[in-house]
Amino acid sequence: MTSLKTRWTAKAMLVAVATFFAACAGPLASTAVAQAEGSTKPIAIVALSGYDSLIDDINFVGSLGGQPALAQNVEQMIMLFTQNKGLVGLVKDKPIGLVVQSDGMSISGALCIPVTSLEELTTTLAPFGVMSEDAGDGITKISVSGQTLVAREVDGWAFLSMMPQMLENLPEDPGTALGTLTSEYDLGIRVNVQNIPEPFRQMAVQQLQDGMESNMQKLPDESDEQFEARKELSTAQIDQLKRMINEIDEVTVGLTLDNEQQRAFFDFAYTAVPETQLAEQFALNSDPKTNFAGFFQPDAAMMLSFAGKITEADMAQAEQMFAALAKQIQVAIEEEADLPSDEAREVLKSAADDFLDALKATVQTGMMDGGAVLSMAPNSVTLVAGGFLGDPGKVESALKKLAELAKEEPKFPGVNWDADKHADVRLHTLTIPIPESEEKPRQIFGEAVEVVIGIGKDSAYLALGRDCVEALKGIIDTSAANPQKSIPPMEMTFSLGQIMEFAAAVADEDAQPLIETISSMLADEASGRDHVKILATPIPNGIRTRFELEEGVLKAIGLGVMQAQGQGAGF
Repeated sequence: MTSLKTRWTAKAMLVAVATFFAACAGPLASTAVAQAEGSTKPIAIVALSGYDSLIDDINFVGSLGGQPALAQNVEQMIMLFTQNKGLVGLVKDKPIGLVVQSDGMSISGALCIPVTSLEELTTTLAPFGVMSEDAGDGITKISVSGQTLVAREVDGWAFLSMMPQMLENLPEDPGTALGTLTSEYDLGIRVNVQNIPEPFRQMAVQQLQDGMESNMQKLPDESDEQFEARKELSTAQIDQLKRMINEIDEVTVGLTLDNEQQRAFFDFAYTAVPETQLAEQFALNSDPKTNFAGFFQPDAAMMLSFAGKITEADMAQAEQMFAALAKQIQVAIEEEADLPSDEAREVLKSAADDFLDALKATVQTGMMDGGAVLSMAPNSVTLVAGGFLGDPGKVESALKKLAELAKEEPKFPGVNWDADKHADVRLHTLTIPIPESEEKPRQIFGEAVEVVIGIGKDSAYLALGRDCVEALKGIIDTSAANPQKSIPPMEMTFSLGQIMEFAAAVADEDAQPLIETISSMLADEASGRDHVKILATPIPNGIRTRFELEEGVLKAIGLGVMQAQGQGAGF
């Protein structure tokens, strides 16, 4: 059974390559008109760092899942199905990749494989149903499961594509192009958006628009007003999407399993066409600064910090989206059947308008700045969030309207307005009792949940949980002591160790063993490297967002996989 499964998997991979070219490259080449004497430009590169690197990654993944011999098992299977020859003809320390390019009118490309001998490699793959024959003029036909590719071997590289003409004008040394990605990533994809011929770019834009519009059907329980409001918001989103496609220059996506530093990360990066709105936005945010540095607490269970500037063009677009959103909210409130009276409905509309006015005023200043911090211990949670607002008075106005409306509720405890003040921030407090029957919430928050709303001259805060007033004051003080601190445009971290320690204290009995095992492992082995990180970093004329898993997180995933395997085996 294992033999048949492995043989089928290898064949399926080869068929997938052929199918890709049949579905994509073939129709494009056959329908496009070649531009005479046009110079070719790269559209896309897909690069895998190579066989040796792949084996290292398999070893890394195996070690995390309790299978340190996983790569050895893979190589043994390859030896078995190649009659102890191995992948003869393949250069194992060079990247493998796909190169797609255009001369401005037509699209062509090839799969690039480093070889010592294409003939030896195809012969080695014969047990997997791969057949090859000499087609003359330096071309080899390769067939698998009814699909046919053509290949040419040049200077240590085998180029595979759907038709011979697509093998012309390819890079002399694809290793150089692929290496720009594999020097950073195990698997990388780079797309030069502006090199895609205009008809194909417009086709992609139109398909995206058609797809979004096809989903804009009126829902069975949706009124005409709700439907129109939703359409306006969708139209604003489509306009923004069109602009992004026309202004993005290059997109890079990359994945790396880093055995040396015991981490894994995924990157998404893009750059802008010069002298566009997007390029202006990137230039404005090449060195963001914050007045809310108190939120930068990388040792917290969760931390979010952000800062940046907004261009005038983005302000105008935001205005359009705010107008559509305001209409959608107003219609939803108007048609809400559970509101007690028309007067309550009008109060709710007015409060919603105030919140939106505060957001619009912030956008109009051209600034965004703020953050959030979540602290956890086995029996406590504290959250503080806040940031810059163009008109914080509007937030206070909205809250007072909602509090007045809530007075009709018998269990509403009321708001203690101006209960305290710290620096220029007035603190309003709310205490929400927790019923005695709610044991776990009481374990976390105590007899009541403490809520604090802070309103400053250009800021607003929300804090809740144990000791939230002191936590908020500490953030205000730290921020005041570190004005205009340089930070990345956005950084967010999660500490799995703190989260698991908290979860172990409140989890159900069934989940307790696994959570405690992971928590103990993180405390004993992770050495503080237990974070999930999301970091946005400026790059020349662009931005890169990295999603990273540190060593402890990867080991925790491995423990979870091992536990699931044990349960599946009946242990």
